[in-house]
Amino acid sequence: MKVIAISNHKGGCGKSVTALNIAVTLAQTGSRVLVVDLDFQGNLSAALGVDLGELETTKKTSHRLLIDERADYSTYLIECRPRLDILPACLDAEAETLLDGQVISKELLLKQKLVVAQKQYDYCVIDTPPALRVPTLNALAVSDLTIVPIESSVFALLGLNQLLRIIAKIRKIYSPNMIIMALSTMFASRQHLDKDVRTQVLNKFTEDFVFQTTIPRAVAVGEATITRQAVVETEPESAVSFSFHKLVSEIKGVLGDGEERSQANARVTI
Repeated sequence: MKVIAISNHKGGCGKSVTALNIAVTLAQTGSRVLVVDLDFQGNLSAALGVDLGELETTKKTSHRLLIDERADYSTYLIECRPRLDILPACLDAEAETLLDGQVISKELLLKQKLVVAQKQYDYCVIDTPPALRVPTLNALAVSDLTIVPIESSVFALLGLNQLLRIIAKIRKIYSPNMIIMALSTMFASRQHLDKDVRTQVLNKFTEDFVFQTTIPRAVAVGEATITRQAVVETEPESAVSFSFHKLVSEIKGVLGDGEERSQANARVTI
């Protein structure tokens, strides 16, 4: 099982939308996919059809799984699509406090829980909250590929150095083979600001560690989410859906999977 973490401590950069469409695309193309929603807002869970109101009652969430020493991950699963299951999340202040209070190996709670899932899935896609706290650290500690979505805005690169320092520390200790890649989201190729931000991203990460694919701004993305679907489901022929399919092909290449491997053979971990 290859683990893909979507991480940026800045909100509004498209983490959940990216995770949603990557996961659905992988499942549509035949892979067995486990989604782990670690964002307490539960946006990804809601987009995949999870009833957050009911989840607040049952408390069968990814965060509760992490703090339950005896729980098996499979008892927290919800089947969302063919070949796609989710460990969901919702608002839970008590669980957040309990996670912060963990003393021993709190960055490894998720890694320990997913050991038995290794043979059940081809990919695990993890959505993280906009904060560098315990849930995000758990995602990074188990990640094979960490995608940093960076939207095209004046404030897009603020705090990026801090995020990269945290990722580097976690990788050094827990995940030495982790690959870090930047992804341009909400990108409009004709806008000067968007092109300027992408140039800064390329300078920061170098071309080898920035996805060639860019995810365009599209009203269809928001409309799809309202209907609790991914845009690759509601508008499969759209430009944004095509971009997500290209992105998944790149991801497979970076991870050395299938035919796409040769497309990324020049990339090495940074």
